[in-house]
Amino acid sequence: MNDYEQYFNWPNVQLQHFFIFFALAALASLYLVIKSKSRYKIEIFFLTFFLLTGNINSLLTLKIPGFSLFEIQPERFIFLLLSFFILRKTLLSRGKLQLTLTKTIPYFEVALFAYVILLVVSVLVNFSHIGVAEGLKTILDALTFLVLIIALRLMADKASYDLIGKTIIIGAVASSIVSLLQLSIDPYFLRIGDARLAFGDVLRSNGIFSTEYFNSYYLIIAIAWTLISVKNNQLKIVLICLFSLGVLSSFQRMSWIILILVLFTYLVFIKKVAIEKLLLVGLSSLALVLSLSIFYYQDIMNSSLVKERLSDSIDGRKGYYSMVLDNIGKKPLFGYGDLKNEVYYVNMLRITGDRDRATATTGDLHSGYFSALFLYGIPAFICFTLFVLLAVFYYSRSFNDNLYFVIPFLVSILYLIGNLTNTFLFLKYISVLYAIHIGIGMGINKIREQTAF
Repeated sequence: MNDYEQYFNWPNVQLQHFFIFFALAALASLYLVIKSKSRYKIEIFFLTFFLLTGNINSLLTLKIPGFSLFEIQPERFIFLLLSFFILRKTLLSRGKLQLTLTKTIPYFEVALFAYVILLVVSVLVNFSHIGVAEGLKTILDALTFLVLIIALRLMADKASYDLIGKTIIIGAVASSIVSLLQLSIDPYFLRIGDARLAFGDVLRSNGIFSTEYFNSYYLIIAIAWTLISVKNNQLKIVLICLFSLGVLSSFQRMSWIILILVLFTYLVFIKKVAIEKLLLVGLSSLALVLSLSIFYYQDIMNSSLVKERLSDSIDGRKGYYSMVLDNIGKKPLFGYGDLKNEVYYVNMLRITGDRDRATATTGDLHSGYFSALFLYGIPAFICFTLFVLLAVFYYSRSFNDNLYFVIPFLVSILYLIGNLTNTFLFLKYISVLYAIHIGIGMGINKIREQTAF
């Protein structure tokens, strides 16, 4: 069952919610673009609409009956739009095309291109069992990731970047409100995709996304934008509190950890707040949580949130990771290409006892790093890991020169840590957001270089 079918099979779902949501998002995008000073209004309009609608926009996928290869998803449309933009800015530009081979290329960019090349080689090596459709999809996903970075870099337009940030903040307001409505009033309001329990009969909030961790990571990215771009301190506090409540309502453990780490990094390393003050606030918050937990001890211990962690043994994520390490030696250079192979099937069936998991119909390896290792081999895993680490290092040095770099720096931290327990390879929604912010960071650097000469 796809997202569209699942959406309209939830209880109490009204069709008009779907149309009202997209109509409001389209009007908001149009208004924001018209009022902005962006030089690329067409591209930015579709980007802002994409960002305002979370991955609920997967419901807008255009399908040609009988031609699954020609399915036009929102991400594919953005890929085509930005590919033409790159073509227009380079080969079709009236100005003389300037090669930048003499410029210093960031090491993380080198690692990324090496990773994509190794991915393509892995797909070709394993082409016999991957098949044409899946092989092309994997390569196209990787190319889309690159196109997003290159296009956002070529824009080199701060007004466009500011509008993207404003859009994410507005989208986060909507997603937080939807999250709180899902938590307190109607758990199926604008819900697509997952319906996972938090505790009792309460579902984890997805906001305007198909799963709770997409929602929470999007809100954390919005917090990064709020910390840097919102100047009114009262409004900043209100927005951060609202987004934090949205993150908490997801009941996703890793997102709670990342939220704390992002705020800690910002306050200590960027705002230089004394650690003693943070410890005082932290201990006070911990005391409050412990006090509340006394009253709700039984509910907490019987919640799915706790039970999932207690049952995470050999049949949990550690089992997946051990399976990768035990089998990568058979195909160390280029991996297995995809998850639909005999090794994955036999081992996942043994570990989970779930045929859907074994056939890769649902779930994955719950780690971007282990996925890169199993799918594409040891060299690709090294390049992917270097890409993620070097991007964090690159932007950690840059924000001392320009505070704007704090945003891609914090998003890079989110991507680095998020991939420990979730797989964000290329066209997962969080990967798209990461590519956009990497491109923005490189675009800001390009603006800085241009103004320096």
